[in-house]
Amino acid sequence: MLWISRITAPVLLIAFAWPGLAADTSQWTNVQGLRAGDRIGIIQSDQKRIDGRFQSGTETGITLDADREITVPKENVVRVYRRARVSRPMRGLIGGAIGLAGGAIVNATAGERFRNEGGDITAGALLGGSGIGAGIGAVTGGGYQTVYQRAANGAGSH
Repeated sequence: MLWISRITAPVLLIAFAWPGLAADTSQWTNVQGLRAGDRIGIIQSDQKRIDGRFQSGTETGITLDADREITVPKENVVRVYRRARVSRPMRGLIGGAIGLAGGAIVNATAGERFRNEGGDITAGALLGGSGIGAGIGAVTGGGYQTVYQRAANGAGSH
């Protein structure tokens, strides 16, 4: 079981540290770097939220298609976030399937050795691999990614 901790510890460390390595979200230029068609959301200073597809971003505002074209002035934008392409549950399922395949590989290789010595790791390898994969998939994916967030004092960076 020591080999599991040697493998999973660095993976989990990276998964939990990844958000801390994200880009500076106080820069309005991040909004201008979005691609047309990206699924985004905007939280305005009156706390109203708008979800839609990004069309364009300028120095003065952001335009998106939310059933109709809407332009929100920069001074009214508190936060812009990108919505995930694949949901968190779906990433968990994909990770679980990958982990199941990894468990099958471990069972086929190391499991043969344990079976020769009277032990069997089939269930542990398959369930363990699936569980670890599902957990990593769920933790590392889904959710929203902040693209821009106005500074706490209300003066966003240019």
